[in-house]
Amino acid sequence: MREAYSVLARFYDLCMEADYDQWVSYLLDLCRDHHHVPGSIVDLGCGTGNLTIPLAEQGYRLTGVDRSWAMIAEAKRKASVLGLEIPFYVADLREVRLSGVTFDTAISACDVLNYLPTEEDLAQAFATVFQLLASGGMWLFDLNPEWRLREVYGDQSYADLQEDFAFFWDNSFDATAGVCTMDLTFFVQVPDGSYKRITERHRQRVWLPEQMERLCADHGFRLLGAYDFLTSDPLSPEGERWQFVAQKQVASGK
Repeated sequence: MREAYSVLARFYDLCMEADYDQWVSYLLDLCRDHHHVPGSIVDLGCGTGNLTIPLAEQGYRLTGVDRSWAMIAEAKRKASVLGLEIPFYVADLREVRLSGVTFDTAISACDVLNYLPTEEDLAQAFATVFQLLASGGMWLFDLNPEWRLREVYGDQSYADLQEDFAFFWDNSFDATAGVCTMDLTFFVQVPDGSYKRITERHRQRVWLPEQMERLCADHGFRLLGAYDFLTSDPLSPEGERWQFVAQKQVASGK
């Protein structure tokens, strides 16, 4: 069983159905709504660069970070094709160290935080982002809501057939632990025309808004807003995705 995204990275952009231009516009609108100028942005959990690259194309100074070397390789390839010079790093969100560099803005999109298995891991992530941000910097992150992990993924199975690969997505939800385990089985065509079977595992944990609020308070952030994704409406239990906006508190006397 391979780790998450080691195989999926190659097919990620073919499998995901998302309007990334709309997503970028939404994040920038949230910045404007909270009177924040993004300037320099670190994309923590950048994946294949689907938000990193369009933000860089709009003139923002981007840095991409992801724990998956395979996802980073795809992001680098895509940026190179477009002639964009974006620094990308392979690093775990809980342990990112970029010596001497701080950012105006951090983003962690597409349920990055759901992949953190314990509250201690979450606390480490909050502490890391605090160190990466300049005073008054903003962090925009989102979560897969509980109902989505329980019902949409839950104990469901999905499949897709593409020209040179197929995959089967088998999920199980542990209600006691609040953890959704996702096993992705790929059948990938190899040079002789046959197909190789490869399986990788993803796990996402349910995290709740009140936990985010507490972690913000404990780690020097002020939670400015929590919304149903792509709206300015307060988040609801049935929201498709939960979007949070947190600000690193300005140091006293500065």
